[in-house]
Amino acid sequence: MSAPRRSADPRGASPADRPRTARARSRRLRAWIPPQHGVWAMLLLPYLAGLRFGVAWLHVPLLLGWLTGWLASYHLLLWVKTGRFLRVRAQVLTFGATCAAALLPVVALRPGLAWFAPAFAVLLAVNVVLTRAGQERSSVNGIASVTMASLMAMIVPATAGLDWRLGVPVALVAWAYLAGSVLYVKTMIREHGSLLHRVVSALFHAAALVATTAYWPWLAATFGLLLARALILPARARLRVAIIGASEVGVSLVVLASLLLMPV
Repeated sequence: MSAPRRSADPRGASPADRPRTARARSRRLRAWIPPQHGVWAMLLLPYLAGLRFGVAWLHVPLLLGWLTGWLASYHLLLWVKTGRFLRVRAQVLTFGATCAAALLPVVALRPGLAWFAPAFAVLLAVNVVLTRAGQERSSVNGIASVTMASLMAMIVPATAGLDWRLGVPVALVAWAYLAGSVLYVKTMIREHGSLLHRVVSALFHAAALVATTAYWPWLAATFGLLLARALILPARARLRVAIIGASEVGVSLVVLASLLLMPV
């Protein structure tokens, strides 16, 4: 008699094979979408805050172009770091082509947005140079990235046909939060236990509290919370990276609410 066959699930994998199949799918997904929870808050916060000034249909292709453009740049920087273009060729070409196609109607109907291109080019060049030098995890590199993200707070109102300067206050506040988060996260993970990094982070958050509340007292509670976080949490035991990333998403929602309600 032949050996009894193992029962298979409807998708064609036996119960014993399911964990391996799930891991394979997870690896394929990570090859395209980086498992960095906190970065999505960075990408979406200034964009969503910029919508407070008005919503237009062009914001849909703008968002698609922004997200796929970042994904293309992420894989491009992996190429710069590893020198293995074939490993990321499909991702760079797919995300790059999607970004270009999505932004085509945006730039065609709002040609003034092209003035933002040099700023993105310079900041991306900083990313490339630092990644090539093996400093892709440096604070300077992170702050260059959040500066690009913060520009979206000005691009979003301009995409709606409004004056881009409307978004300047929102962009500045978003940058203050995001740049501070770069320093804070470093004290929680790679530089946990470093007194120097804790002092730099605390001083930056104190300066951000003073600068933002001098113009917008509404933000005192939000940036006071961020300062308390920078002072207290790095002195505690090391937390898991997933917990730190998830907490950043929660804090980002608080900051987003503040930006949407902030009088400008």
